[in-house]
Amino acid sequence: MTITVHIPPEIEKQVRENISIGDIDAVRHLLVDALEPTVEALMKEKPLLSVEEFEMMLDQLVDEFMECVGPDVPPLSDYALSREGIYEDHLHSPSNPHALACGM
Repeated sequence: MTITVHIPPEIEKQVRENISIGDIDAVRHLLVDALEPTVEALMKEKPLLSVEEFEMMLDQLVDEFMECVGPDVPPLSDYALSREGIYEDHLHSPSNPHALACGM
């Protein structure tokens, strides 16, 4: 997870000044205060899906997929799902300068 914290320029200036004089307590307090709006925003975000909601969403996606491809779509072969099958057109391509050098 990546969280972006926006620190106003005046707070950033105070943090830098307190770092330069070694006042770790002041830096800590400034950063905690700066984090407060970000924490509040995170707490308001929609919570994660429950297991039941997630399964229901997956069922909907499967139903939509089946509507698109139909019931008679053949399964992919083991070769199609293998590394060789996935990269087959890249391994022997003239645009791949390493193909010949690596014996691919």
